[in-house]
Amino acid sequence: MENNDLISTTSNIINVNEETFMSEVVEVSKTKPVIVDFWAPWCEPCKTLTPLLEDAVKSYGKELILAKIDIDQNQNIASQLRIQSIPTIYTFFEGKVVDGFQGAKSNSEIIEFVKKSASLSGPGQEVENLISSIKEFIEQRDWNSSFEISQKILEKDPENHAGFGYMIRSMIGLDKFDDTKELIDNLSPEIKNSKPVEEAISLLEISLKAFTAKGSIEDLEKKLKQEPDNLDYLLQMAIALFGIGKIEESFEMLLKSIKIDKEWNEQAAKKQLLEFFSSAGIESKETIIARKKLATLLFS
Repeated sequence: MENNDLISTTSNIINVNEETFMSEVVEVSKTKPVIVDFWAPWCEPCKTLTPLLEDAVKSYGKELILAKIDIDQNQNIASQLRIQSIPTIYTFFEGKVVDGFQGAKSNSEIIEFVKKSASLSGPGQEVENLISSIKEFIEQRDWNSSFEISQKILEKDPENHAGFGYMIRSMIGLDKFDDTKELIDNLSPEIKNSKPVEEAISLLEISLKAFTAKGSIEDLEKKLKQEPDNLDYLLQMAIALFGIGKIEESFEMLLKSIKIDKEWNEQAAKKQLLEFFSSAGIESKETIIARKKLATLLFS
């Protein structure tokens, strides 16, 4: 098959010619970025640059297209686009050229160019799918899996606010408090002030308190055997249990405290329970069950 035929080498790397340029480049670029590589068989720099381009775009799947055009076989296109030297690389988006360069580039420069081109259409379906899947792992408190997926989200979309929010939640779940603080400190103001990240950051203090308290469980168990309705001990035990991941038991301790005295210590048990609802996740099964029980206690 000759170079000027349309050849699909991978799902997102194609060869185009004068007949297919409008449909495969201009029209497609109205919905997703298309990087166009103008090359020729005799061009030595092209032989180095094109493989680097191909490697860089492969990981983006169908959200980004690399279209290769042999200018010897397609001189009309080269003339219309005023291609005066090769390699020339253009990015088409929304039907027009929005970026490009000529000549050789380092691999890191090519990767950055491809990343910039891919970002034109936003995160895309792949990131949306990753966000959907990470919610299940957050629900299951599978923090290793959710952390790995948050990394993938940010690889695809480095400014994704939800991705950073889930990464912070996952790191807190893994008790990586120092690393979490360092990550937060290095975030840009725009990302740090976004709703998903602000909500995740608010969990850090709660989780630190619970993590610190979990070492006192044995002592608290002894105290509660002697004074099972001591509201201070119940609160401390709830915090400690939450710190070791016993969410349901923690909630039961707080609900017991509220049942004994709703107003104790300026509604300390209720306030702690609401904080833990946020940390555990509003849609978690433990939270849903405990919220129903709380409503019954408060309005009975």
